[in-house]
Amino acid sequence: MALQSIFEKEELQAVEYENEKPAVDVDLRYCPKKDRPRMISMINRLSKSKLGFETLQIAADNGYHFNFIRGENRAFGFADPESKRIALNPNWPDDKLIGTMCHECRHAGQFVRASNLNEANWDVKTNLIYMRAMEADAQAYASSACEELFRMGDKGPKEQFYKYYPEIAVGFSKALIKNDAQLGHSLLTDTFEAWYDQLGTKSVYEEGYLIEPMQQELRDIANGKGVSMTFDQSLTAEHTISEICWTKDGNYFQDDPKVLNGGKYLNVSEFNMEQMKKFFEFRKELTGLDDSKTLEEIPTRPNTITPRVSEMKKPPVKKAKKEKETSRRKIMENKQKTQKNTLAAKFVAVQKHLAGRV
Repeated sequence: MALQSIFEKEELQAVEYENEKPAVDVDLRYCPKKDRPRMISMINRLSKSKLGFETLQIAADNGYHFNFIRGENRAFGFADPESKRIALNPNWPDDKLIGTMCHECRHAGQFVRASNLNEANWDVKTNLIYMRAMEADAQAYASSACEELFRMGDKGPKEQFYKYYPEIAVGFSKALIKNDAQLGHSLLTDTFEAWYDQLGTKSVYEEGYLIEPMQQELRDIANGKGVSMTFDQSLTAEHTISEICWTKDGNYFQDDPKVLNGGKYLNVSEFNMEQMKKFFEFRKELTGLDDSKTLEEIPTRPNTITPRVSEMKKPPVKKAKKEKETSRRKIMENKQKTQKNTLAAKFVAVQKHLAGRV
């Protein structure tokens, strides 16, 4: 997911696009004819990068269609695995959107390979490991693709990437130095790991993928909708890396996947840890369920940004039940109702919601 930075939109210059054929046979049926020359131009520019071509081809092979976002939207773009859509914001310059296209196509590939998308059942550790790895991988691919284009003389995408993602750009630059400017798996690994140095970005994702869903869970319970988050499934770091860091030339991750089990890869801000503790306390009061053990392995780090979410509060129960129902039975009743609340669906909602927040 591409997050909009603090920069204002640039004024777009009029560009004359040639009637090219796409270098990758992507689905443009839902892209209006007037918009296709611009979309094809960006596809063809990205496809000149080895990594860019790979991501485009995977998205195309798995039925993703490409078009532009309509109306006001703060996101640079998004990938929707439910509708198989790669959408870009036309209000941003092509040089910016080429990196975004690579990022979102990489997300498309992640969803193709993902074996478990029902994140409502994940424990907290799994959520942190998997969701962060998705973003770290997508940024590693996008930055390397922009570097490949830069070396071919197409400098705009890299310049825009560095402008809008200064923190990961620093990490990528250090990775280039460490690897003697050599492209490849080691560079991708080091860039992936550099993503976790972005303290503010991690805090925002903690809020979006954990705190806000927990707040909604409490509201739903108070409104009689029952429990939907079970925290009873886990995916290992090894499993995560095998799915997320896949390439057609083998998995690129060079280090031991177990590094994701602690330190900067797993820690949460002290504020967000406190909110999660309150969530489990309030949920236990409302339902009798105690899932607080899911926090036992999660380390904390000092707060570095002003929280964007409110303090966790126990909502008032709005309607008294005539008949007492056990929380265990309510879980089973609601499990079937929440099967469609998959990671795929929530992923799109969260990435749109988070746009512009860091």
